[in-house]
Amino acid sequence: MTAGSQVTAHNDPVTPYDTRLATRIPGDLDRRLRLLAVLTRRPLTHVVADLLSKQLPTETELAIQLQQMGAGADAQH
Repeated sequence: MTAGSQVTAHNDPVTPYDTRLATRIPGDLDRRLRLLAVLTRRPLTHVVADLLSKQLPTETELAIQLQQMGAGADAQH
C-alpha cells in the first residue's frame, strides 16, 4: 500500500473506481468499446466514463428536469 492510499473502515483499499455499473452490454458493443480502448491506449473504464459523460445531461440539467417534473405534478393537483 502506498503512502497516499486510503483504507475504508473494513480495511479495503479505496480505489478511484469506487462505483461499479452493473449492466449487460451487447457483444457487438462490448467489442467496439474494447477496440476503442486499445486504439486510444486508454483503460476501458476511462473510455466508457468519457462516452457516458459526453452523452448524459449534467447534474444541474437533471436537477432542473426533476424540479420541472415536480412543478408539473403540483399543477395537476
